[in-house]
Amino acid sequence: MEYVNIMEAARRCGVSDKTIRRWIHAEKLRAHFPLPNRCEIAISDLEPFLPGQMPGQSAEPLEDRVKALEQQVQALEQQVRQLHSKQGASRIGHPSAARKRQPTTGPLPWPLVSILAFAELHRIPEQKVHTHIEIGLLPVHRGAWTDHDGQEIALAFDAKGRQAFHHLYHEMSLFVSCTRCPHELPGHV
Repeated sequence: MEYVNIMEAARRCGVSDKTIRRWIHAEKLRAHFPLPNRCEIAISDLEPFLPGQMPGQSAEPLEDRVKALEQQVQALEQQVRQLHSKQGASRIGHPSAARKRQPTTGPLPWPLVSILAFAELHRIPEQKVHTHIEIGLLPVHRGAWTDHDGQEIALAFDAKGRQAFHHLYHEMSLFVSCTRCPHELPGHV
């Protein structure tokens, strides 16, 4: 069996010698000490820690794992497209589809609320909210409105958006409830 010292193990694994020492101390990596100041690590024990490998995972090549993950992403994207197409189809002929659309300019209509004001009220960082809007977790209305203070508003929540916001963030430690929480929709459980 071939052995290496801590510095060589660190070089082969692409980590610092301190990381190797932590792994040994945490008993994630086996080592033996033939002399008081001499540490030896079997090369075969380093295999799970080599670049492209993760401890506790199979030794399949990184390219195969990336390919499998890309296929999973494609399958998930297909499911999202199917869900969106079903939602679009279910809205046709639905009573709410015929409802009057909110104006997208002028004063902010009464059922809408600024996402910035809503996020501030609940102490949720604006960037986090924008990220969740971009990936489609929070439904918003887009427009060029002004609020009662003359502040420009480009994104606003309706009742469904406020409910989705509460559902997404209410368990976060930062979240502060308001008097209208949990923002349930009438007729919804």
